[in-house]
Amino acid sequence: MSRKRTIIIPARYGSTRFPGKPLVALNGKAAILHTIDVARRVGDTDGVYVATDDDRISAVVEAYGCTALLTSGSCRNGTERVAEAASILGLNEDDLVVNLQGDAPLTPPDFIVKIFGVLDERPEADAATPVIRCGAESYLRIAEDIRNGRIGATMSVFDSQGRALYFSKALLPNGSSVETLFDLPVYHHVGLYGYRVRCLKGFPHLPVGPLERAERLEQLRFLENGHAVHVVEVDDDGQEFWELNNPGDVSYLERALPSGEPLRSDTDRC
Repeated sequence: MSRKRTIIIPARYGSTRFPGKPLVALNGKAAILHTIDVARRVGDTDGVYVATDDDRISAVVEAYGCTALLTSGSCRNGTERVAEAASILGLNEDDLVVNLQGDAPLTPPDFIVKIFGVLDERPEADAATPVIRCGAESYLRIAEDIRNGRIGATMSVFDSQGRALYFSKALLPNGSSVETLFDLPVYHHVGLYGYRVRCLKGFPHLPVGPLERAERLEQLRFLENGHAVHVVEVDDDGQEFWELNNPGDVSYLERALPSGEPLRSDTDRC
């Protein structure tokens, strides 16, 4: 039996950090639709789905010609929502799923291809996620957000084998600066995850630890429960990667994204 490769985009309306952000207009088009476009540009997949608990998001997604899966309002984070969606789809334990977060419309499709590739090549990896090495501009932007109390980028540190050691909303490692970036690199975590379905389906049943609660980062649940998360360094090819975390990110994303386009018809399905 061949292994399926599926992209699931979790999206909820009631984000505590930025309510309604999947439907925020970016150049005249809802943010979630820009993210669907990213997924559609990835070749060799068995389907693209949006997992949501909100009828408003579902209606916009379906009108764009993509399938929305209605999931429970009790899901605590995107990974739990993706796990439920994988069960709805009846995916097998050896299948692979990429969680493309709905607030990351600048994600290059090649990042998704690389995550699928890592899971194919490294059977010991329960999950995989990409990072970008910060340049001076992105480092200063992240540092400014932290100084101003804005919850924004996530940072990552990992071992010599590429296994994640920690993720944080704080700048890591401590002591880094623009002047030390060459010798002490800083890595910006991209909100994109790949999982083996057998690991993904077990995620909602893992205990939530103090690190996940403190950082409010779901990927720490894997680390706190002994699962191997492999980190993949990717190249942004000169385009600074940024997510829709705060209302102030809208203007930046609009400069980086193409203009809106007409909605696709129901006959053009994901």
